[in-house]
Amino acid sequence: MKVYPINLNVENKKCVVVGGGSVAYRKICGLLDAGAVVEVIAPEICAEIVKLVDAGQIILIREKFSADKISDGLILIAATDDVEVNRIAVETARSKNFLVNVVNDSDGDFTVPSKIQRDEFLLTVSTGGNSPAFSKFVREMLESEFDSKFGEGLKIIAELRREVKKILPDDKARTKFWREFLTPEIWQLLKSGKLDDLKKILKAKMEVK
Repeated sequence: MKVYPINLNVENKKCVVVGGGSVAYRKICGLLDAGAVVEVIAPEICAEIVKLVDAGQIILIREKFSADKISDGLILIAATDDVEVNRIAVETARSKNFLVNVVNDSDGDFTVPSKIQRDEFLLTVSTGGNSPAFSKFVREMLESEFDSKFGEGLKIIAELRREVKKILPDDKARTKFWREFLTPEIWQLLKSGKLDDLKKILKAKMEVK
C-alpha cells in the first residue's frame, strides 16, 4: 500500500483512543508527546494508563465503546483486541469525520510510522503497513546515527533561518543558499557534535550574502 506522507499537528486537539491495554498505552504516550488532548474509552485499563488518569493527563470514559461515546475530535485510534469493537469504533468515527487508525490492521486512514525524534527533529520509517517489524528494525539501525546532536543542530539552523529570511527575501535565493550550505561537511559537523563550528560557518556564509 502506497501512502501519502504527512506530519500532523495534534497540539491541543482532541484525539480518542479506544482500548486500555499496553498497545493503547503506547499510542496514548505518542499523542501526549505531541501535545494532544487525549480521551480514552475502555471498560478496563492497564496500570500505566491508571497513572495517566490519576495525574490528570488524559480523560477516561470507563465503559465499553458504543456509537454514542464520541462526538467530535481529530483522530481515533482503535487499539482493542476485539475485532467487533474496533469495527464499530471505526464506522462511528468515520461518520463523524475522524481520521482513523486501527492497530494491527490495514482498515484505517493512516498508520503510525516507526520514528526517531530528537527535540523537533523527526525521522520516520514506514513500510506502508507491510511489515511493522521491518520499520522497527530500520529505525533501530539508524538511531545511533541520529543522536541528540541533530536536534541541537536543528535549533541553531532554525534560529539563524529567520536572519537568512531578512537577508534573502527571495525564495529562490534562499533555496540556493541552503543547498550551498547543507553539504557533506555540515553532515560531518553534526555527527561529530561540532555545533559551534557549524554556527560559525553558517554566520560566515550569511555575512558573504
